Amino acid sequence: MSTKLDSKNIYNFANFLIGLFIVLSLVQIIVEALAGYRFYLFSPYYEPWIILLTMVTIAVMLVLLWYFWIKNYRIAFIAFLISSVTSLAFTLFAYLALSDRDLQKLVPWAFVILLCSGIIYSVSLFTSKTRHKRWLFWVGAIGFSLEVILLVLQLWALNTDDEAVSIIVGKVLLWILALINFNMIFYILNFKEELDLLKNKAKAKPSYLLTGIRVALGIVSLFAVLIVLNVATSEYAWEKGKVARSKLMVGDFEAKIYVNAQNDTLLYRLQLPKDYDSHKEYPLVVNLHNGGGVGTDNLIQLDATTTAQLLSTAENREKYPAFIFLPQSPTNNGFGGISDDPGVSDLVFEAMNQLEKVYNIDDKRRYVVGMSTGGYGAWYFIGVKPEKFAAAIPICGGGDPKMASKMTHVPIWAFHGKTDKSVPVHLTQNMIKAIRKADGSPKYTEFSAGHLIWDKVQSTPGYLDWLFAQKRTD
Repeated sequence: MSTKLDSKNIYNFANFLIGLFIVLSLVQIIVEALAGYRFYLFSPYYEPWIILLTMVTIAVMLVLLWYFWIKNYRIAFIAFLISSVTSLAFTLFAYLALSDRDLQKLVPWAFVILLCSGIIYSVSLFTSKTRHKRWLFWVGAIGFSLEVILLVLQLWALNTDDEAVSIIVGKVLLWILALINFNMIFYILNFKEELDLLKNKAKAKPSYLLTGIRVALGIVSLFAVLIVLNVATSEYAWEKGKVARSKLMVGDFEAKIYVNAQNDTLLYRLQLPKDYDSHKEYPLVVNLHNGGGVGTDNLIQLDATTTAQLLSTAENREKYPAFIFLPQSPTNNGFGGISDDPGVSDLVFEAMNQLEKVYNIDDKRRYVVGMSTGGYGAWYFIGVKPEKFAAAIPICGGGDPKMASKMTHVPIWAFHGKTDKSVPVHLTQNMIKAIRKADGSPKYTEFSAGHLIWDKVQSTPGYLDWLFAQKRTD
């Protein structure tokens, strides 16, 4: 076999690459539909998968740039070069945004820029010299139509406050992206046509180099597809199982509703101490759920509030008798601390005050525990209402160091994973440093793990003993 690269070898290799790109891109869309953000944030296979997809994407880009150049399609070459650079920049930006909430707000606008560059490239295909290549003409014409639709939908979602619209648009976008990927088939037909034009020339020897690359990429891609689809289906099953798991956890958690004078509503679950005695005082543990508990069903926060699950076991209800309070946030803004939005924090404080009028709660032993979104909330609660809490356990959350001086008299035990991609570890580290600088003495435990650290937290010796030993003295 030969290592010589002639047009026939490159055209055949281009068709392999484009076919592989179509398959991998469709798998990416399926993963997005099944697992969403959980695959990106929690799966150890995310980085290798993105590296593979990016490598194949770059290879396809290089082949198409080579083709436009040797065919003297200068306008298409320049437009595609701009589109390619924009696409790679968007991929890098989206990756960095996974661990930066401020950047996440800009991703939809970066997508708008990506679509605009794609539209310019599509126009070049059916208006410049490439229009005489029928398959390239259709790549441009169909791509232009689909990208314009995508752009309109994206701008609509960005300019509406209706969350339902954003959800619907998000689902439609996936279908249109799938159609855009299928549009790549026209490139294959174009290169097949180029091969037919070369049929009268001497038969080219197969390239050993390109054959080896094809085999290696094919094997690696096959294993990668099987792995990420397995992860995605597992995450999908987990998501769909939230309601069933929560129903199994209901037990003595009563569904309650708090409505204030402005008719604002907070849904929450409450578990009373076992054998509650109205003549005795009991601590109140405020459990703030993670992002998986967002909703309006007053149920799935049970599955997303891990400390409450631990405290509701028969053994711990005997050992740590307490009121277990589980408010539910209807939006991803949660309980405050995220994007300067207080979320439902004020309603939680109001509901706590109402509970203390009904039950005999020890106002010197109010505790707040939260993980992820709830971790942000835990930091926020002791920042805006430090006098209200005897202790706080923020788990893989983030706070505002400017509030640190207000937290110095609140006992804190924070937990975080060193390799957390969802909530970067420096957010907790910065809070600990700021509080210590303000003469506070918070406890901090950092694990060699990612975002999902609950198993490590609950197995930490003295975790619950420390919490229930705290009592305000003022």
